Amino acid sequence: MLTMLLRKEGVLSEVAENGQIAVDLVLSDVDKYSLLLMDNQMPVVNGVEATKRLRMSGYKNLIVGVTGNVLEDDVGEFLAAGADLVMFKPLKMAQLSTLLTFVDENSSIS
Repeated sequence: MLTMLLRKEGVLSEVAENGQIAVDLVLSDVDKYSLLLMDNQMPVVNGVEATKRLRMSGYKNLIVGVTGNVLEDDVGEFLAAGADLVMFKPLKMAQLSTLLTFVDENSSIS
């Protein structure tokens, strides 16, 4: 679903099957990704842990945590791990458009 929304916005995206694969992909070419959407429910390594590992490895680009949990503690956990922003499922096209516009307009992020 998210891939289809991104495609409608003209965004090239890559899907990792789990959090460990996401970390490995990003660290293999840190300049390739200007935005990461990290799902908290990824298998093997969840989005919070994947975010923490990327930040500890020096990754500086935008990381957005994606979760279905709206509790303050859950959001805080993502932010403490290094996420720049947390968005709640289900993501809407308007939310993604705003986020993508922000990324596009801030060349220091990409």
